[in-house]
Amino acid sequence: MRKFLIHLFLLFIFLQGIAQKSEHLLSHYKNEYQTFKEFIKYSETARGDTNIDVKFYYIDISVGIWSPYIEGDVQIIFEPVTNNLENVAISLNSALTADDVSGNCASFYQEGDLIMITLDGSYNPGEEITITITYHGVPALAGGYKGLRYETHGNNEPIIATLSTPYLAHYWYPCKDGPQDKPDSVYMDITIPDEVVNGQELMAISNGVLESIINNGDTKTFQWRHRYPIVTYYVMAAISNYTFFEEEFNGTLGESFPLIYYVFQESLNSAQAGVADLPEVIQFYSDVFGEYPFSNEKYGMTQLGFYGAIENQTNTIQNNLSTSWFDTSIHELAHMWFGDMITCESWHHGWLNEGFATYSEALWDEHLYGFNAYKSNMAANEYWGGGTLYMQNAADTFNTFASIFYTKGAYIVHMLRGLAGNDLFFDALHDYATDPELMYGNASTEDLQNVFENATGMDLEFFFDQWVYDEYWPFYYYNYFQNTDNGLFFMIYQAQEELYGYRPVFEMPVRLQINFTDGTDTTVTVWNDQQDQQFYFDLNKEVSTVDLDPDKWILRKKQLNPDLPVVIENFEQVDNVRIYPNPFSSELYIELGNTFSKNVKVEISDMNGNLVKNYSQLNSNLVIWTGENENENWVEPGIYFVKIKTDSGIVTKKVVMVGVD
Repeated sequence: MRKFLIHLFLLFIFLQGIAQKSEHLLSHYKNEYQTFKEFIKYSETARGDTNIDVKFYYIDISVGIWSPYIEGDVQIIFEPVTNNLENVAISLNSALTADDVSGNCASFYQEGDLIMITLDGSYNPGEEITITITYHGVPALAGGYKGLRYETHGNNEPIIATLSTPYLAHYWYPCKDGPQDKPDSVYMDITIPDEVVNGQELMAISNGVLESIINNGDTKTFQWRHRYPIVTYYVMAAISNYTFFEEEFNGTLGESFPLIYYVFQESLNSAQAGVADLPEVIQFYSDVFGEYPFSNEKYGMTQLGFYGAIENQTNTIQNNLSTSWFDTSIHELAHMWFGDMITCESWHHGWLNEGFATYSEALWDEHLYGFNAYKSNMAANEYWGGGTLYMQNAADTFNTFASIFYTKGAYIVHMLRGLAGNDLFFDALHDYATDPELMYGNASTEDLQNVFENATGMDLEFFFDQWVYDEYWPFYYYNYFQNTDNGLFFMIYQAQEELYGYRPVFEMPVRLQINFTDGTDTTVTVWNDQQDQQFYFDLNKEVSTVDLDPDKWILRKKQLNPDLPVVIENFEQVDNVRIYPNPFSSELYIELGNTFSKNVKVEISDMNGNLVKNYSQLNSNLVIWTGENENENWVEPGIYFVKIKTDSGIVTKKVVMVGVD
């Protein structure tokens, strides 16, 4: 009967709203989207030689200024990960020519985007192999857009920069491309003409520390040294007639490093204003995530005058550094933790890079302006399209790639906060960013799940299955009724299957804000794991309204519908139940008051609805739960639900275990 009544009211049609991000970030998403086809094309044929582990690159290049050209030598030191390694493949775009391969090389040939190398012997894990590839050519652009790109600014003044994400480093230097293999360090020598353009000397910028500038007569060589693990596509070069300004960052933990900004002379004043607050953001992110990851070197930003931005390690490149680009600036800064230091294991898990960086913008808004500003920021990340965050197949998710990684990725992090609560969430977030197994390495969605489960004590498989590996969102219809004894009956129906054909149930804890006629309110959390589910609350005041998920801790649509049937079952008031302390550590006291009888039952369940402990036929009105399950094993800290069933009714309360002493 209930199902029949529910189906009768399914006439409502919801018009979706589209949240708007900032103009610059939307443009950035679009720009990244334009090169995704090239990524698909390349990733289908080459994913880097999985038989080697690269330890070091020494990139020594000369770059043409007034017309596209590059030549140089790249030394690569690597070790085998398999026995009897005799052949390796190094990526280099076919527009560039490999002239020679020296070192531990017997012979080589170039085929398409690969240099096929026969080694001078058979090598095993632990043995070091060194090759040096000499190459030259006119670099191509992926999709006509990314690679080693030539543009101008001001009065026809040159700007040359590398745009290498997500798989395009091999468009300008030979390497093992992609996110899976980080060398321990990269040295870069960039030789350019010793030339002054419009009153400013040409400069060559890269990652890490500028250790020297060598004057060769009519050329100069800028020697950059970066001594942190780094993926190939975050290795960068930018050349223009830059001016620069810098300041010293002095953190509260004693860390000190330079902030260096390379900008066009005509943009100097706007850039200085645009980065004035960046030290405060660095300190805030360091407080939340852990110390800035590359404090032995620097944080830099380099102006492009075109494109959007790329979070190149220790040196973001960005269209400009003005105040109107500040949201982009702090987004790219957050990538130093999420993307650079901790890099997605593969592009299947790319949402870990962009989701956390986008979410960091909301945290900054909250830090600066409060929780309402945070909620407004998150509202702009609501994602109503299809596709999974885990990229099952690049071709299948092509149409949603640009926005889903950023927006839904950020919203998933937001929902983890709502699920765990502030304290546990920020502990877990800090644990993720400082996990020694992940720092300066790679992470998968499973790694994130493991860290959050360990920090919160929750089983989060249900959450990631729904929100990362499946698609869409719930549509909640709800209704409620209060009887004369102030008992509140609340009904939820998940209508997304009926309306759109989505999965029928999203299992989630759902917050309900109960507003009373005396102007007060209370918030309760229910575990919703059924398509249609009713809850009962024993209250002592008259209810005026009830709101479902008022702070949008769930990516959802909702509608109060008075026609949704509420079944008035035989629930009576359950008096004088006290559960304390909450949160608790070693013992939880459940006082039954005048509800005690020989038929009383107390059931304790976890967030997945699994029965943990059952008490029945009690001899006392006091139950003490010490954190053990039915097998007398300790349970993990986390959220639990205490359900008390008596002759007169049922009451359910949420409790939080923070640890067992």
